[in-house]
Parts: sequence; structure tokens; C-alpha cells
Amino acid sequence: MHLRSILAIARKDALDILLNKSTLFMLLTPIFLALLFLVLGGLLGNHSTNVLVYNPGKSGVEQILDKGLSNVKVTYANSPMDVAAAFGPDGSHKDTSYAVGLVVPPDFDTSLKSGGHPQMSLYVDGSQISNQERALLLSAITDYSRSLANPQPPAIISVATVNPPQENAALQDITQVYAVTALLSSLLVGTSLVPGLIIEEKEKKTLRMLMVSPASFTDFVLAKLLVGFTYQLLLGLVALAITKGFTGQIPLLLLFALLGSCFSVSLGLIAGSLFQTTNASGAFAGSVSFLYIIPIFFVGPFAQLLGSNPFTQIVKVLPTYYIADGAVSAITNSVNAGGILLDIIVVAACIVALVMIAAWLLRRQASVVSTI
Repeated sequence: MHLRSILAIARKDALDILLNKSTLFMLLTPIFLALLFLVLGGLLGNHSTNVLVYNPGKSGVEQILDKGLSNVKVTYANSPMDVAAAFGPDGSHKDTSYAVGLVVPPDFDTSLKSGGHPQMSLYVDGSQISNQERALLLSAITDYSRSLANPQPPAIISVATVNPPQENAALQDITQVYAVTALLSSLLVGTSLVPGLIIEEKEKKTLRMLMVSPASFTDFVLAKLLVGFTYQLLLGLVALAITKGFTGQIPLLLLFALLGSCFSVSLGLIAGSLFQTTNASGAFAGSVSFLYIIPIFFVGPFAQLLGSNPFTQIVKVLPTYYIADGAVSAITNSVNAGGILLDIIVVAACIVALVMIAAWLLRRQASVVSTI
């Protein structure tokens, strides 16, 4: 393996992609889709979340509300009783104009820093706030408490749910999966770009010329993978940034963006080793596009709407289901250790399997590369 040769080939391909109108348009497509999802999210989520807050000590926990809720409109109460009266006892079906109520003790931050365990009261109207939004808000408040608590554990949070969640409450979370939709859609770039880079050399009969240079066949393949993976990962991160997807468990989200990019280019490597024309590889990319689209409708809020059905079990055969499931769990902060571990293992195993198959196919081609 010659690093200088790999970088030289990669640099040439990276520039050629930007200068070619068709490949440049392909790179921009995920960005256009992300912008579209951003606009749709703004239209569908263009409503205020009314919050009633009692916070005489001006605790910074109030600012956490923006992390768990959208378009927060805060009204300040004069006493804890005012907040309790607005929501009623836990489990009641009382009409209220507020989606969330928060009662913060006067010395909340000071007590946490001095080692105390102050109690905060959180009221949630299930008809306005979904279970995932409730979990995300509760996690954000807990994280804030942990950042101040000395020593651990943090504050005690008393949660009262007023009105049970409605059957269509999951629809309130649809905007949360736009980021995952943008991420999954962008993964088609790697599956299309990598085979195009490899097959281009075959069609132009330039592969033999590369072989007589200091570059080896392995250098050639690694350079193509480097270009495809770099563009793929960058586009995935840009799509997440545009759709405001960097919420919840961000490190875990980045991990699934990385795994998704690896899966995408690995599948593209398979196509590049199997096909001899760009038309054939393009048809392959189009036929497998459903791998990245279908799983979106069986995770997160959509899964709540569909409930348990045989189609969900069928979709779980797709490796991309586990990418989507892990990304949604990370963004909505609804992480289950067992489920996340399963998602990671399945995706990683599929990547390894694809790379091994591609390596075997490419090894066969390397033996006859002089005839290409």
C-alpha cells in the first residue's frame, strides 16, 4: 500500500466529482432534501408550546425547556399552587391551555451545588406532549441537574401527567424524524458514488495505465473508497445539521452516521466489483434505494402509529432498519441499552460481511486486471 499514490488518486477523483455536473448534482441532492424537510418541519411544527413556570430563583434549568420542546412560550406563575391548579391532580382529565408546567424551588441551583437533593415538580399534558417529547424533556432536566450536583445523585423530579396521551400523539413527533430521513436519504450517495468511480476506470480503459504506475490495485480501490466515504460522511453530517438533528445523544448519533456511511460505501464497493458499466451500477443503486427509505416508516413515531404488525418484522431483515432505529433513538433520547447494542452489532456485522465479499470479488478481478 502506497499512501502517496492513494492520496494522489483520491485528490484527482474528488476534484473530478465537483467538476462533473451530474455527480455534483447527486452530491447536492441530499442537501436539497434536507432543506425541504427543514421547511416542512417549520410548517408542521409552527405552533407554540405554552409552558407555565414558577422559578423565583431564576434557575438555569428554565433554559433547558428549549432543548426538549419546540417554539416554547413561557408564562410565569406567582406560586407553586398556581401551577398545580392549572393542571390538576395526576391522571385527571382537566382542560388546560398549558402543555407543560414546571415548579422550581427558589434555591434549586444552590442546593444542588452544596450537595442537597431539591425536589422539582413537572406537569405534562399528555394530549399536547407525546411520550417521546416528555422523555426528552425529562432527560434534559436530569442532565442539567447532574451538571450542578455535588456529589451525585442530582435533584428529585416529581412528574405528574395530566390527560393520557391521545392515539395520534405520535404524530407530534413526526418532525423529529426528518433528520433521520435526511440522513438515510443521503446514504444513497455512497452506494452510487463508489461504483461509479471504480467502473469509470474500467469503461475508459485507464485501469491498466494505473497498474503500470507506482499504484497497486489495492491503492486504486482504497482511493475510491476514501473519496466515497469522505463525501458520504460529510453529506450525512450536513443533512443532520440542516434539519437540526444534533439533539439527544449526539455521540451515539454520530456513531450511527459513521456506521451508515460505512455500510453505504461497502454496498457501493460490491456494486463496483460486480458491474462493468455505469448504467448497470446506476440501475443497481436505484433498485436498492428502498433499503434507505422503507425503514423510516417503521421506527420512532411511525412505529407507534403502526403498532405491532407483521410488516415491521419483515422490515427488520433490512440492515438499514437498524441504522434508522439507532439514529431515531439517539435523536429522541429514548435509548435502550439492549436495543442500541443490537442495532450496532447488526450494522457492523453487515459491513464486515459486505467488505469480505467485495474483497473476494476484487481479488479475482485483480488477477485478470491486465485484460481489462
